[in-house]
Amino acid sequence: MKCPVCQKGKMEKKKDIMEQDGIEFESYKCSECGEEIMNMKQLKVLASKYRKLRNAKDITFAKWGNSIAVRIPSDIADEYNISAGKHGTLTKDKEGIKIIPTS
Repeated sequence: MKCPVCQKGKMEKKKDIMEQDGIEFESYKCSECGEEIMNMKQLKVLASKYRKLRNAKDITFAKWGNSIAVRIPSDIADEYNISAGKHGTLTKDKEGIKIIPTS
């Protein structure tokens, strides 16, 4: 694809990261002028990652005996009906860990 700005360079797919947020994204960059553009699919993926980040909550890890405990904010605990003594499953995920409360 030819660059829509300079009309000279070739648009090449590249991966980059938003340093301030740590979000990886994909775009096209001109080999001549350096202009970067995204198609709608790339833009939707990036927007989805930002929506997910916006809904994220800060948590605190604490020492509990020989283990590490996680404090879950009350609004999330209420939404998923999590209470003291309730069980769940902890799994590894490609992005980190996932906690799934059992019913």
